[in-house]
Amino acid sequence: MKMAIIKLPIDESLPAYVNESIVTLEELVRSDHFSAFEKLARLSKGEILVLKILLLQGGTTTPTEISKAMNSTKGRVSAVLNALEKKGEVTRAIDKDNRRNIIVTLTDSGREHVMNELQSGYRTMTHIFEELGEQDSAEFIRMLTKVFKLMNETD
Repeated sequence: MKMAIIKLPIDESLPAYVNESIVTLEELVRSDHFSAFEKLARLSKGEILVLKILLLQGGTTTPTEISKAMNSTKGRVSAVLNALEKKGEVTRAIDKDNRRNIIVTLTDSGREHVMNELQSGYRTMTHIFEELGEQDSAEFIRMLTKVFKLMNETD
């Protein structure tokens, strides 16, 4: 299904390169090429991030620790854990030492899933940086860092 093209208002008072860059960026985001970026972005949010946090924590942690690591709300973490539990990728149990705490444990299925996702993302990034080369890779990282910083300034 093809997405409808939305014409952005052009501010004629801005330099032409700004408007042209906005239009080009919008075209890139709507293109098939953007799906690769979305795939990499999945590694830094939602279910994959929770699985990654569990993996880095040795396979067990608490929802509170996951929430802190994700910089997310406990409600969001709970929703993600519910979905992962339904898929059999995590289990939750009451902490025997402190019944007020819940212990989240990564299952073998969850471990396999997150490892596959991380390896796929690593292969993709390796390919990208090898093709870009040392200088372009450094410039890409420099520019991306600057873009993220500028985006945070406008919020």
